Amino acid sequence: MRVTHILGWLAWSLHASATILQNGQEREDPWPGQAPVITLDDNWKTYEADAPEIAFKGRWDSQHGGRSSSPDFPLPLATFTNDDPDIRAPGIKTEFTGNKLAVSFGPSTNDGALVAYRVGNLDWQYSNVTADSTYQFIGDDSELGEVPADTGKVFEMRVQIASVSSAGDAHLNVPPRFEKKVEVIGGSVAAGQYGTYETLSSWSWLFVAGLGNVEHTLTAYPGVCLVDKQCYGGQSHGIGWYWHRASDPGSRARATYGDEPEKFDVKGDQATDLFLIQMGGNDHRHPNEIPGRNYYHGYIELIDDLHQTHPHATVLLVSQWGSWKQDGLSFVPSEVYEDEHRAIHEHYKDQGFVYYFSTKGILQHNDINPKNHPTDVGHIKLASHLLQWVRLVLRWELEPLGEVTHGTLYWNNQQEY
Repeated sequence: MRVTHILGWLAWSLHASATILQNGQEREDPWPGQAPVITLDDNWKTYEADAPEIAFKGRWDSQHGGRSSSPDFPLPLATFTNDDPDIRAPGIKTEFTGNKLAVSFGPSTNDGALVAYRVGNLDWQYSNVTADSTYQFIGDDSELGEVPADTGKVFEMRVQIASVSSAGDAHLNVPPRFEKKVEVIGGSVAAGQYGTYETLSSWSWLFVAGLGNVEHTLTAYPGVCLVDKQCYGGQSHGIGWYWHRASDPGSRARATYGDEPEKFDVKGDQATDLFLIQMGGNDHRHPNEIPGRNYYHGYIELIDDLHQTHPHATVLLVSQWGSWKQDGLSFVPSEVYEDEHRAIHEHYKDQGFVYYFSTKGILQHNDINPKNHPTDVGHIKLASHLLQWVRLVLRWELEPLGEVTHGTLYWNNQQEY
């Protein structure tokens, strides 16, 4: 049976009224699509969140609650809240037959939260959702081509859910999965903060989507440091601590779990083949300004932890740029913790599983937005180089599935001025 992929990524706690700018101009119709609210009846078959046919991707706790973010970590960082559907949230994946599919959202979903989804390899669509409601994402108006109703179709969505419903005469199946797995670990840059569509515009998403043939987890939290209990006055845990937790540093997570959120099974049911780590921006900046020696030892502890858990995984250190400064008639970039990154790579050189990837020469000053995060084009450039590194060094094939750089449509439709 041919399997047609229907991929959906849950979006984030923006509302459809938010403005997106491209080249300084307001984007027309930035949020195409809207799923209808429905009431389930006998024509639907409902599967609760713990049904074996629904595969959970990313970080979930025992109550199927996804990891969170919030605007106070502990400084204002414009991150997002736990039960808001969030592009950095974990997700579900299932295979369904029939020609309709609905998703029900639980009581903790924020009113008006925005979700993104797509059918097969078609363009992304968006819909606002709210708590204790059911929305039909696949129906008579969906562009499913000529795919037969009894053909298995994979639906994926990054969100905390209550249940998934198929047509009454159809069913859900356990979805297939890819043989390799990739995890990206980082802060707000890897999370895509300030990108047009946040994580959907990030280098980390563009990278895994560009590979196409991998399972993936994006463990990227805006504001998080590498070192533990040294940033923000010594009150915040580092990324290594959160790697073992089902939730992130957000205030809603703290309100739900206190100071001891649930542990997360980092081994899982599938070994990780490749880790990409991009850290250093938050450790380096005010008010943290972590000494290089502390940063170095924190990085060693993180890599040792990853290697002990997934001993066959390759680890790629992605350098973190600093600022661009004008020097005469040129702009000169800097890299945070450059000496430490090279020393970390040297520390593992004889073991052969740690590589160092310098971003120097890839990005220019106009690839960085005013908040020192990449523009959409900057994310694309970095992801493109990382994809070629994996293809050439690891000899992995690139098998992207459909649209990768969603919404990045800049062109001149005149042949002359």
